[in-house]
Amino acid sequence: MLSRRAALAGFLACLTAALGGLRRAVAADHRRQPFIDRAGQMRRDAVASGDQAYGAIVVKGDRIVGLGPSRVVVNTDPTGHAEMEALRDAARNLGSHDLSGCVMFTTTPPCRMCETAAYWARIDRVYTGDDGHDRGKPTYGC
Repeated sequence: MLSRRAALAGFLACLTAALGGLRRAVAADHRRQPFIDRAGQMRRDAVASGDQAYGAIVVKGDRIVGLGPSRVVVNTDPTGHAEMEALRDAARNLGSHDLSGCVMFTTTPPCRMCETAAYWARIDRVYTGDDGHDRGKPTYGC
């Protein structure tokens, strides 16, 4: 039979481990906040230019390498989604279609086209929304 002391020690060990994980998650969220905010700025820029309310950015390390306000309306381009614009900008800026080591922040979850493009660009992770929800590694969306 388990003693009260052993049970309490086990409970406290679990609680300490859980709080440590929570602290790490909060710290990670804190580091992502400027990027979440910048994706939101891309959304506001898109709306200000008369386009749809979507924004995205691509980040490598701690540096923004691709900006993407939606350009579907202003460029009359059905593929001008914010995520596609951010991927194109990042590829131009880095001089490569291989965006390994990069992550993407978007204001909304990407559509199948955009998630598939992120997959082919080898984006490591996608974070979405005002809370930076971690959607994980992009998948082949077809």
